[in-house]
Parts: sequence; C-alpha cells; structure tokens
Amino acid sequence: MQAKFPDIEILGVVRGSSTAKATMTNRESSTFIYKESGESVYRLRGKDVHLSKGTVLFIPEKESYAFEKISEGESIYCLINFQSRTELIEKPTLFSCENAEYVGQIFNQLQTQWHLSYNDAEGFELLSLFYHLVSVLLQSQDKTYHTSSQKAKLEPAIAYLESNLYDHRLTVSRLAELCGVSEVSFRNLFFDRFKESPKKYIVRCRLTKAKNIIESGEYGSIGEVASVVGYQDALYFSKHFKSYFGFPPSKI
Repeated sequence: MQAKFPDIEILGVVRGSSTAKATMTNRESSTFIYKESGESVYRLRGKDVHLSKGTVLFIPEKESYAFEKISEGESIYCLINFQSRTELIEKPTLFSCENAEYVGQIFNQLQTQWHLSYNDAEGFELLSLFYHLVSVLLQSQDKTYHTSSQKAKLEPAIAYLESNLYDHRLTVSRLAELCGVSEVSFRNLFFDRFKESPKKYIVRCRLTKAKNIIESGEYGSIGEVASVVGYQDALYFSKHFKSYFGFPPSKI
C-alpha cells in the first residue's frame, strides 16, 4: 500500500542490515535513515557524514551519494522512503537527538504500521506517526541551534571567568556586561548552560581549588589559601568551606 496525504506519499518503511558499501544516484524519493547499531559514513555533496547509533540522516530526493559501513559486525538501520510535494527540509541533515531511544521507537512503530496499513484509517495512522517523527526531529534541531546560540552569547563571560575566576573583584554584573545582556538574562542563560547559578558555579570552583591547595600543602595558612582563591576574609572563607564540604579547612 502507498499511504497518501495532500503533501506526503510514503513509499516504504524498511529495516535491514547495511551492506559494506554502495553508491546511489539521483534517488526519486526522500529518505529518513535511523541507525539502530553500528556506524556508516555517507558521502553527500562532497562531505562525509558519520551515521552512528541513535542518529537520523535525512536525504532529499534527487540526491546522489555513497555510503560505507565502517563498524564491525552488523550495522542495523530503519529507513522511510517518501515523496513530498512541499520541501520538508532543504538539504541533507544529520539529527543527533537526546531522546534517541524514543526516536527509535517511532521508527519501529512506523515499520509495524506500514505492514498493517490496508485501509484509509490505518494509512492515516501511519501518516500521523510520520508527521510526529518529523516534529520530534525538527524540535531537536531547534534545541541544538538554541544551545549553540546560547553558548556563543556566553563566550565572553566564560573566557573572562577562566582568567579571573579567583579575582575577588569578579561580579555577576561584570559578566553580564561582557555578554551585553541584563543580569537576569545572564543568570538564565548561564543556568540553562551549566545547570547552576553563576554564583554557585564560582563558589564551587573556588572551594574545590582551595581544597586541592590545602591537600597539596602548597600554602601555610588558611588566610593565604583564602586569598589565592578570591576570598578577602579568612573567616568567611572557612564558613563557606565548611558549609560546602561539611568540615572546616583546618581538618584537612
């Protein structure tokens, strides 16, 4: 059966084992390929694309490409061949999803539904699963782009932190200023990236460094260690240290 919709015609859902190598020329259908196991290299538009377990490769129709299995043992894939009267995705795209297991489940459901699609109702169920797959993949792509955008925006602050982490004059407002955003926006961006606030990040790095210094015996007094890691007050440093590690620095 061929499931049809105003824009989509699904031609086949296939699960199999990759051959050693092959070349495809001017394919008439677009394809989503999910890698269940193993690894292959696809040569597309002069570039090598590595397809490994849990990743999905989209190849538009009319595309020519070559691929080669580069892993030992079986290399299992599941693919969907389809034609679309509108352009779903402009170019060959590799999707690396955080929820790769869930994406694999959708491919398995599509394969099962493909074999069951004997009437219009089941055909629409197949198309529903297909559109859900496309939605999940595009959302993962948007999230990856968003993460990259966040990383770029935070780069000035991260670079400054690496050089000034133990400077007692370091402030969150200064880091936000370097990124050209408000303190509130900076705190949100920072938390999204590191899963902790800027203050907690700084404290954790400073106290971890202090513990390593004390254990090495590099400095003779707690006051010296406190000063090295950005604390002007040794007593305040000791309280922070005890609160973080559960014992005072003098007990090391």
